[in-house]
Amino acid sequence: MSRTRATAIAGSIVIILLAHHPVQSASVTYDLTISAQQVNFTGKPVQGMTINGGIPGPTLRFKEGDTARIRVHNNMSVTTSIHWHGVLVPPGMDGVPYLSFPPIEPGTVFTYEFPIRQSGTYWYHSHTGMQQQVGVYGAMVIEPLQGAPKPDHDHVVMLSDWTDEEPHEVSRTLKRGSEWYALKKRSAQSIFGAASLGMLGDYLARELQRMPAMDIADVAYDRFLVNGKPETMLPAAPGETVRLRIIDGSSTTYFHLEFAGGPMTIIAADGQDVEPIQETRFLIGAAETYDVLVHVPSAGMYEFRATVHDGSGYTSVWIGAGERNPAPDPPKPNLYHTMGHHGLKQIFSLTPAGTMGMPDRDVEAGKFDQPGMMSMKGVHDSGDPSGMKMDGMDHGTHSMPVPTQARPMDKEHGACSGLLGEDVCASKNLAVDGVDPSRPWPPYAGLRSASQTAFPKGRPVREIRLTLDGDMERYVWFLNNKPLSESDSIHIREGEVVRFIMINRTMMHHPMHLHGHFFRVINDQGDHAPLKHTVDVAPMSTTVIEFDANEFGDWFFHCHLLYHMEAGMARVVHYEGFTVTPHLAAIRPELYRDLWYFWGQADVLSNTTKGFLTLSNTRNILTAEWEVGWHNVDDTRSEFLFTWDRYINRFLSVFAGADVLGERSETDTRGILGLRYLLPLNLESRAWIDTDGGARFNLGRTFQLTPRLGLFGEARYDTHDDWEGVAGLSYTISKIFSLIGQWHSDYGFGGGLQIRF
Repeated sequence: MSRTRATAIAGSIVIILLAHHPVQSASVTYDLTISAQQVNFTGKPVQGMTINGGIPGPTLRFKEGDTARIRVHNNMSVTTSIHWHGVLVPPGMDGVPYLSFPPIEPGTVFTYEFPIRQSGTYWYHSHTGMQQQVGVYGAMVIEPLQGAPKPDHDHVVMLSDWTDEEPHEVSRTLKRGSEWYALKKRSAQSIFGAASLGMLGDYLARELQRMPAMDIADVAYDRFLVNGKPETMLPAAPGETVRLRIIDGSSTTYFHLEFAGGPMTIIAADGQDVEPIQETRFLIGAAETYDVLVHVPSAGMYEFRATVHDGSGYTSVWIGAGERNPAPDPPKPNLYHTMGHHGLKQIFSLTPAGTMGMPDRDVEAGKFDQPGMMSMKGVHDSGDPSGMKMDGMDHGTHSMPVPTQARPMDKEHGACSGLLGEDVCASKNLAVDGVDPSRPWPPYAGLRSASQTAFPKGRPVREIRLTLDGDMERYVWFLNNKPLSESDSIHIREGEVVRFIMINRTMMHHPMHLHGHFFRVINDQGDHAPLKHTVDVAPMSTTVIEFDANEFGDWFFHCHLLYHMEAGMARVVHYEGFTVTPHLAAIRPELYRDLWYFWGQADVLSNTTKGFLTLSNTRNILTAEWEVGWHNVDDTRSEFLFTWDRYINRFLSVFAGADVLGERSETDTRGILGLRYLLPLNLESRAWIDTDGGARFNLGRTFQLTPRLGLFGEARYDTHDDWEGVAGLSYTISKIFSLIGQWHSDYGFGGGLQIRF
């Protein structure tokens, strides 16, 4: 045998061996220590949670093909977890307590180990309670196996929100229906505010349709952070290109993104490459990531600004060196213009089919034609009441009209005029969200995957229709009118194409996240629809996604607004045939636990005292009410009411209980059975019958004249006692206190203090 032939054979053998035994990938190990620690972002030290001593945690860096080995040390007195957001991992490594694995107990270490099967920008965060809000999150950067062109600079930009309040207290404030956060952010609505903008008709139309005051963000935050700071600086020279790996790691906040040095070029969304598109300003939803390129112009520092969606604040990255060049301010949202140019009457119905007002009959193909909304072109209701459909239908193109691209705005958009002590922005400084190009929604229409994403024709398709429902007053959030605690799993089968048709019947954005998968966001890009792991479902719109059911297991699907998820907007996606271990099955009920919240209120006036104590979960409301009034010490009357309400929807609840009446030293107790119903103009009605053969009807309402000043009234007719009425004014001083002056038909005029707790 010649040397040449021998060499060739030897080379062939090596190639064959390498093909069967690929080069060992690198194992990359990290240690993450989660600790309870005092932090200070506002000048006030409060308790937070840190990873390796910082907020956010360290950026974890890998290369595609590596094996990740991450040891999580729990140094706290409570359980914890880490979820690898957008990273494809085995089900047991996904980090959702009680669904994927048991939570990490105090004083223990859990090792996550999984192969890195992708590249791009991702992040990680706790999936235990509301630990993400207090600091348990960080970035992940995965380099591609095949090298890509590198810019001059490459930086992670981790956006987040911070509140000095303990998250459970935030949730309790939201649950009690408090308007305090809107007042604190100066986004509360009022009659005089609507009139000053010439939009009193819009305000009254919304009231007639029984809708609550609109807000596009729930919580009033104390700080907005980038990489753990209110602002940060990145060095760069004129003419250089900077890659910003933008991660919205906030708990509830959407941001409008803009660079003072010119348009941004989006090159990846949720870690997946897209064909480059330029945007001047665009909206990033909570839990999304975008990679953008920016070019530094002439000498100076240029601001990359992330402005909070509701205009309540911003955080900045300054790129370059020298004189500062700020980015323009987006206009404030016009919250009175609730449904944009289409108006309320086109969308809402007086029927309570949808908990925030959209009836099922309006959810039809082609009905959603507002800018920024995905139409249902080519997607048809299955007719199956389960909301599921199996067929072999093709995956066609679905249109998604969106607003025109953003244009730069000048600095005058920050001006406001005062009205009765509150800022009411002049109409020229307001824009209609998602309709006005100065306040765009996410750039989904222009996102085109760098590679083909369409599935082969003939694959079985399962369609699942999901309505996104909610009640802002009680702060409960549902999928298909059920919270997680009441729900069954969404069943799918391995090998199918699964299509979610998500119909948002609320006036809030919902960033919907599917664990363990990437899905196609159906837009006008056909076979190149972008792949994402989180998608914004805009208010009163429909969004269609579809994914390959190729990750056998149980996976979480939920709104990534932390307080919405905790309030019930979540489901488990279950592959048929998948079985969990007996140990995990035994603790799975903890995933569906329905939390109880307690709050109360007391009015202490010169002639009466009244108030209530409430203990509530999603559907059950236990309430103790009291009213004690007097003309003098010898003429005191009291009423104590104890009820159990069963919540049906935001319009209706039914109740049973006892009414205890007292006059001087005598008492009378009777059982009651009744209902509460919300009438047009948001009038709250209550009616009951009692065991003494009588009945009562109440009608009441507070009209907000200004954000702080309210006019309230109540009329009551009782077959035993005839008519009774109350009217007065209240002025909000703080989250806890209000001043009250009122007239009572039985006790005359009085004044005092309202205390909320």
